[in-house]
Amino acid sequence: MRALVTGGAGFIGSNLTAKLLEQGHYVVVLDDFSTGYRENLPDNDKLEIVEGNTRHYDQVVKAVHGAEVVFHMAAQVGNILSLESPDSDLSTNGLGTLNLLKSCKETGVGKVVYSSSSAIFGETEYVPIDEAHPQEPTSPYGISKLAAEKYCLLLGKVYGLRVCCLRYFNVYGVKQRFNPYGNVIPIFVQQLLKGEPLTIYGDGNQTRDFIDVLDIVSSNLLAYEREAEGSFNIGTGVATTLNELVAHVFKAVGKEVDVVYAPPRDGEVLHSLADISKAKRELTFSPHTSIEAGVRAYASWYSEG
Repeated sequence: MRALVTGGAGFIGSNLTAKLLEQGHYVVVLDDFSTGYRENLPDNDKLEIVEGNTRHYDQVVKAVHGAEVVFHMAAQVGNILSLESPDSDLSTNGLGTLNLLKSCKETGVGKVVYSSSSAIFGETEYVPIDEAHPQEPTSPYGISKLAAEKYCLLLGKVYGLRVCCLRYFNVYGVKQRFNPYGNVIPIFVQQLLKGEPLTIYGDGNQTRDFIDVLDIVSSNLLAYEREAEGSFNIGTGVATTLNELVAHVFKAVGKEVDVVYAPPRDGEVLHSLADISKAKRELTFSPHTSIEAGVRAYASWYSEG
């Protein structure tokens, strides 16, 4: 199989790329290295790197040519960041996805697996969140991911593409570097290793569905292998409060610091928990990494890096 991974040098993309190469597939990575890292990618005769950005149609067509499947992961990520630069967010996540879909039509790609986000739902009306939950994003990021997902589903039908949209909940894991706009786990681990107090925005009782990147990789492979199309929630189905997360991080690192509580931030929801019954049923997806084991593995990787 020849696969294209957009954003393949990034956190999730590089983990997927490594797994595809391990399985013997030929992989093309399209990345502009604005947030991805070349050192995330191995030396492998079956790996081709195309430096480019999905906002430029000619670069996308070049990378897509010959691919049987596209895993579209390139994106500007983050609710808070999108509030500061909504135009860039829309350009990358919206126009970039549209360019990708048009390129797939032109070159005859059969399957597209799109990395969507639980941010499309906005504030929860009920938990766990199923695929039919109202979609009222509370950030430009959520809006851009929802728009891109709608483009995928609509143009997939118009262009004759088989499309799976995977709505990731809170992804963390190996190769995820510190980013002030990113996942809370790298932020907590870095602060703790530096002996700095951990900052929680809110009272710490807000909940998240944290899912390890290796389970995300598994969901992408299943989305390609199965005939199922449409949108799927990808999480663990287990809610963790931020206060509970702090305890896991303390245990994983083997030290403790003060915890500071600050006012809640705009664009962030209180509760998020995935109903993954559809993914289990149609993709045979099942997460295997507990939050305890995942945080421990991540803290170990981060400490060694």
